[in-house]
This record gives sequence, C-alpha cells and structure tokens, in this order.
Amino acid sequence: MSDQFDWHIIDEEDTEMPPDSGDPARRKRNWTGGFWLLTAVLLSLVIGGWGVTQYQLRQSEAELQAQVQPLLDFEQEAFWAGDGDLFFSVQSDDPAWFSAQLQPRNQIIYRADGQISKAEAHGEEVWANVTWEEDGEQWQRIAFFRWQNGRLLHVPTSNNYWGPTLREDTDWGQLSYAEIDQSWVKEIDQFTADTIAELCAAGCLPGKLPLTLVLTPDYSQTAVPDRLNIPSPRRVALDADGRPASIFWEQLRGQIETYLTPAVIRFAVPPPLTQNGQGMLNYERAAAQFMAEHPDITIEIVTLTTSPKDLAQLALEFDGAAYQPTKSMLADGLIVDLTDYTNSDPDFDQSDFYEQIWQGGEWRDRLWMVPLAAQMPVMYYDKAAYEQSGMAQPSLRWTWAEMEQDVATIVAAQPEGSDLQWGFLDTGLDALFSYAYNWENSCSKRAAVLCQRPLQPQNVAAALDWYSQQANQPGQMPDLAADMEELLGPGSYAVSSNWNASDQLFVLWNFQTARRKAAIWIDIPVNYEYQFLLVPLGVVPFPGSDRFDGISPLWVQGAFISQQSERPYAMWQWLKFLSYQAPTSRMIPARPSVAEDVGFWKFLPLPLGNAMRAAFPFARPVTIEDQTRLTWAQVTAVTSGELTPAEAARQKPAVLWFGN
Repeated sequence: MSDQFDWHIIDEEDTEMPPDSGDPARRKRNWTGGFWLLTAVLLSLVIGGWGVTQYQLRQSEAELQAQVQPLLDFEQEAFWAGDGDLFFSVQSDDPAWFSAQLQPRNQIIYRADGQISKAEAHGEEVWANVTWEEDGEQWQRIAFFRWQNGRLLHVPTSNNYWGPTLREDTDWGQLSYAEIDQSWVKEIDQFTADTIAELCAAGCLPGKLPLTLVLTPDYSQTAVPDRLNIPSPRRVALDADGRPASIFWEQLRGQIETYLTPAVIRFAVPPPLTQNGQGMLNYERAAAQFMAEHPDITIEIVTLTTSPKDLAQLALEFDGAAYQPTKSMLADGLIVDLTDYTNSDPDFDQSDFYEQIWQGGEWRDRLWMVPLAAQMPVMYYDKAAYEQSGMAQPSLRWTWAEMEQDVATIVAAQPEGSDLQWGFLDTGLDALFSYAYNWENSCSKRAAVLCQRPLQPQNVAAALDWYSQQANQPGQMPDLAADMEELLGPGSYAVSSNWNASDQLFVLWNFQTARRKAAIWIDIPVNYEYQFLLVPLGVVPFPGSDRFDGISPLWVQGAFISQQSERPYAMWQWLKFLSYQAPTSRMIPARPSVAEDVGFWKFLPLPLGNAMRAAFPFARPVTIEDQTRLTWAQVTAVTSGELTPAEAARQKPAVLWFGN
C-alpha cells in the first residue's frame, strides 16, 4: 500500500454552489448523506492506517527475530561445545545471571534447540519468546536482550516488563507476584491450596503454615523463614496457548512438598585425617546436636574410606559433602550457588567470618561453599643445621632471598656423611603458591586480603622458574614431580596439591620423610609436636620481600550442596550449623567468634603460635580458580624441559562446561 495521497483542492471562486432549496427535509437528507460519506472516508483511512501500522510492525518483528535468532544460535553452539567463556561472551556481565545459567533446568532452551518465535522492541530492549519442543509438547519462555554500544546482548531482565509487585492474601498465607502475572493468581492460589491439603492429609509439618509464596522475575532463592521462591511461569515455561505449562506446576508442587514434609539428607565427609580417626570436625556429634534442634531434618553421615579422584561423583550421590568443589564441578552445574541463602537468611552472620577464609568459597563473585575451617601450612627449620652452619636463625619477617641464601649455606656446610640430604623440602605446591602470590607484590595494605588480585600467568611463570632453578641444584631441593611419577605412576602429577585432597599425598609424604631429611621444610601445624620430638625445631612464616611480608597459602575447607539434592534448604540449615562448630587438628575456625570461644590463637604452642599469628593477616586463600592456574602438570613440564616457565604458565586444565 502506498503512503502517497493526491488531494484535489477546490477553488471557491471557480465553483458555483447550488442554491438553497429551503426544504428542511432535503437539507436533512443532504446532511445525513454527507455524514455517512465522511464517516466511511474516515473509517477507510483508519483501517488503511491500521493496516500500514500492522504491516510495519510485522516487518519490524521479523527483522528483530532475524537479529536475535543468530545470537541464540551462537549461544547454543557454544553450549554444546562446552565453551563457557564463549557462551557468556554474548551475555550481560552479571554474577547472579551467570550463576542461573549453570542450573541444568535453565539450560533446556539450549538442549532443545530453542527458536525465537516472537520479538518486540522496547527502546533499547528486545522482549522475545523462546520456543522449544519436549516430549511432543511445545513450550515457551520469556527472554530479554539489550542493545549496548551497538551490540546485542542477552540480559537478565527488563526494566519495564514485569510491573510493580502485588500481593494477595490467601487461605494458606500470601501470594506475591509481578503485575504481569496477575491473570494467573486464582489458578496458582487454588493449586497451592489443593497441594497443601493433599500433603497435610497424609501428614505434613503444620507449624510451617502459613507461608508466603513468591513468584520471582528471576531465579533467586531465599532462606527467609516461612517463604518460598519460585520463578514466574514466564521464566519456567508456558504452553503453546501462553498459560503456565506442566513444568511449572511440577516445580511448584515439588517446592511445596519439600517445604512441608520432613527431610532426610545424606552428607559425605572425608576419611579421617589421622590414624586415630580424627577428622576436621566431629560430624557425628554435630549431627546429633543438630537433629535435636531440628527434629524435622535427619542427617545421615557417610564417612568415606578414601577420597574420590573425581569429586563430581560426590555431587551425584549425596545431598552435599565436606569438600571444596572444583571449578569443573561448578562449570558442570553440579553445585548450588549459596549466595542468595547467605544474603537472605536473618540467622546467618556473614560478617562473622575471617575474610580470607570466606574468599576460599567464592568463584565468579558468588559463594559455592560454606567455609568451615582453613589449614595454614608453616615452615619448620632444624635449629641444629643453622648452628652447625654458623648462621643466625631466621626471623618472622624474612625474605625469599634470605631463605635461598640460608639453604645454600647450610648445604655447603654439611660434612661428609651428614644425615641432612636437602636444604629445602615441600611435598605440595605451597611454596610455589606463596612465591607466586608474593612475586612483585606492591600492596600497601596491612593485610594481603585487602590486596587480593587474580593469580596472573607472569606470577605463575616466576614461581615455576624459581622451582626449576632450586630443584636443579645439588642438595638444594628435590624434584618431587619426578618422584611422584616414580612412586605413583605416570600422570600422578595431576593430583591436587591440597593437603587433604588425596591419600596419595599422604603416601608421598611418608615416602619423602622416611628417605630424606631437610633443613627447612613445609608442614601443617598439627604435626608440630611430632616434628619437635625428632629435631630441635623452629617455626617461621613463609618468606616475603623487602616490600611485603610473606604470603601463606591458605587451604580453605568447607562443604557444598549438590544441585541434585531435593532438600537444598535443609542442607543449608545443616551447613550453617556446621560453620559454628570448632574444627580439630589445629585448623583455623572459619569464624573468629568460634576461634575466640575455643581459645584457638591463645593455646597454640608459643613458637608455632608466634609464626601463625604473624602469618595469618597476610595469608591468602588458594581459591577455586587459583587451583587450576598452578598445577603439578606445569611443574613437571618445566622440570622435564618440555616447556619453559612462561609456556607452562599459560597451560590450563581443560574445563568442559554445562556437563558436555
């Protein structure tokens, strides 16, 4: 249809008007006929204009779909390739949104080849319907995109789509929802009432009623008592007619059932740390106390005989486990993001955590593990070796250069047949992490935690270079990567350096200490008395530099909730309770209030306590991300000559995202 119109203008001077007949009836007929003619003309113009507008809207929508669909296709290709960096490169940089995309139930549109079936422009925003098929049914959900700097990005939500939050009082409590979902309120109210009646007829927990049910415009969870969050049906799934789909009703019923019925959760704990059966916590005693306070939750403690090589298996078999999850487990979507629980639970005091221990449970600005304790290794030294070499004992604020000089001097001073075989010994990667964290550190703060920065390749390269130089000098330091290969077989270097990661490390430690003796070595605080009985012993923190005190690597221990758990809130209650339990084995409590209650810092042996108190303000957690940045594989590649330190520092373990 053309939008060009030709108008014929009548000149009054050239036009002769008909004479007035003076007949009122005729004048009325002429007026009536003119009115209907004018009405017809206006109506045709309105219809024509409406048609033009609809055509333009259809054309605009088709163009929008053509723009949005390639972005969705790009996401799907990256998803199936397991490339998280590529997948999130076209999405808004929002930590909560990032976390939501790792939830398996939110990945359905990518697994089912979702298609953009509708798209509308609203300023810089695009509101789109993503449609997919499952079991012969067609579903759809809302998705939002935004133009930013000429680039279309997938974003968490819209500024104007949902409308204000409304509330409806019900027989079972209160329903909270966004204005756009108002048409479904009666239906959701009735479904909730029927579900509650059915569950309570079979035996529910009536003390948990009334409740507040919140239809959220996002995927947030809550630990507020008497409150349930469930995403809006528009976020979960609508059917082909635009009504809440069966997927939504199933999720709603599941949420209500877990809320109103007793819970049984299975919790895996590591093997004992010592031969007398001592673990990080007395889990059995803690479970008995917890269940006495929470009679509606049953805790089944499963003590593992050996730690699995692949911790992902724990997330598939248990509701949770007392382990730090790996980056691969998080990228696979196997672990529950705990951030919403920590932010919403009125009984959870986040400020009552040592900051450097809290950071050990974080990844991508979200919390994935409740910290329970931390192991801070220290440096022990043989006082007799120092005396024999005629050197002063190291101070609490020594440097890497001073330590290297001490090692060289001690090694050179050893007489023929000396029991001392090495100047320095570390059976893990603690020295490497400490060196990397400390290298070119220009922090001006009084605590390292205030200067936290990502572990960069150049720092890792510097640490690898230091290691290779020390290991290649006779008597200075053994090449433990090669020894691990010899003792445990090819590929054993892939074992984590964490002191509690594998029984293989305990085997390696026993092997090294039975065969060798070092002047300076790294060990954990619980072994202080044992080491003290063997040699006259001194304790110092890790070395630093002229600009900064030494940085001790901090191995944070905690517990996670499995994504497959049907009782995540009950698990959260349990982990919150555990965070207030005092750890054993001279591990630092995660909460300063717990450390104060048990007198942790006060009752340490004096030499050990002095070193630990001096080191802790500068301790830095070996984060979930850092553990993939510095590995035994890199150490072996450098010491074998396969790669240079700079080349090895750029090597990272492959991580496949989204369970692909």
